[in-house]
Amino acid sequence: MLRSPLLDAAHFAHGFSTRLGGVSLAPFDSLNLQSRQANARVAQGAPRDTDTALATNLARLLSAARIESDRPVADVSQVHGCTVVAAHEALHARGEADAITSVAGGAAVMVRVADCVPLLLACPKSGAVAAVHAGWRGVVAGVVPAALVAMHKLGADGRTLLVAIGPCISGASFEIGDEVARVLVDADLAACVIQPGVHGPKHHADLVAAVTLQLMRCGVSRDHIDDDAPCTYRDAQRFFSFRRDGAHSGRLAAIIAPRA
Repeated sequence: MLRSPLLDAAHFAHGFSTRLGGVSLAPFDSLNLQSRQANARVAQGAPRDTDTALATNLARLLSAARIESDRPVADVSQVHGCTVVAAHEALHARGEADAITSVAGGAAVMVRVADCVPLLLACPKSGAVAAVHAGWRGVVAGVVPAALVAMHKLGADGRTLLVAIGPCISGASFEIGDEVARVLVDADLAACVIQPGVHGPKHHADLVAAVTLQLMRCGVSRDHIDDDAPCTYRDAQRFFSFRRDGAHSGRLAAIIAPRA
């Protein structure tokens, strides 16, 4: 379990999982946190985990994150968009979204990744939190600004808001085509596009730089952003990576609980 010093200091129960410490067998060894719904949709003949292993892994995640085992956990079907839902809505009907908010005393919120950027947001003033899943499509769509707007509506103070960015694919490893590079530039994110020749013959994209830029443009203080994000692609021992392993990749999770 990886933790954010910023969120720890503010006493928010949270964590970013690694692939270590679970019960899933290869190729999902061992802390695979794929959703049961997505696992059930795996095509026949493709590698699939067991529901028992997934449930055990989730229980271990909650324990490691210091979240009560009986506390509800809200998640969503992630679609690389910019929809934000409230935890109570997600618990009532697990819909399509890429960010979830929760108020003080509410459910924990969780997103799953295997190269995309996971963000955990927390407001020490209101106790509200959010979990955000941001791949390049979600970054372009504006899921990060949308999550901040939702947090402000819950009483979050932008001057004290804390954000932790978890394990994801690094700019050095995230090769993109010319079309994606143009989309990022058109979204006013040219600063996160790495030109051909730096890391290889094609463009690369630094998504951590992109979400950090968006956070700062929305008023989040730079020293309130924990962006020490290990690369999922380069560290096969600690992290799952869909770009590296394809259908044989498990899922990591980012989870946070609001304060009482």
